[in-house]
Amino acid sequence: MALDATATDAPSWLRFPGAPPASTQTDAIFAATREKLGYVRHQQEVLAHKPAILAGVAALGDAVVRDPSGALSPRERELIALVVSVENRCEACVFGHAAALRGHSGDPEWVATIEVNYRRAALSPRERALADYAIQVTRAPSEILPTDLAPLREAGIGEDGILEAAAVAAYFNFSNRLNSALGIRANAEAYRANR
Repeated sequence: MALDATATDAPSWLRFPGAPPASTQTDAIFAATREKLGYVRHQQEVLAHKPAILAGVAALGDAVVRDPSGALSPRERELIALVVSVENRCEACVFGHAAALRGHSGDPEWVATIEVNYRRAALSPRERALADYAIQVTRAPSEILPTDLAPLREAGIGEDGILEAAAVAAYFNFSNRLNSALGIRANAEAYRANR
């Protein structure tokens, strides 16, 4: 089935008749994203039509991905986000998290290898354990057993880190499915960033 070429500038497949309702909360979320990234993500533009959903997703994202006191590093969180997004074939999140991981690693080739197949990338034992766990959470969460946490512990990840890894993987599975279900486009700015 061919995509509608006339809709390529729209942030998603949705056909809202106009701009989302303005609100101070939405404006604050947009401003924070512009400050961090230099643009507003298409997912945020779409969710702004339901400000409570935008606020909830933004708050959860901040808690899961941007907690400065976290047990996982920003690089590790972005690795999980990218592995999950690649597995789910979510263009918007692959573009965004590859850009963020390029920024954290300074190694575009390494990130590109993860985009193709993280198993072929030069990952530390800790990164490998996190990536493998992220795949389990993505592919078959109901099959995860207590023993599946052992590789994380063996790689030096404590209980707080395991909790964070599960939360990051689950959050990006949610975000990927939201993007895919609504045809939310990837931001070109993300593709170009940190190359």
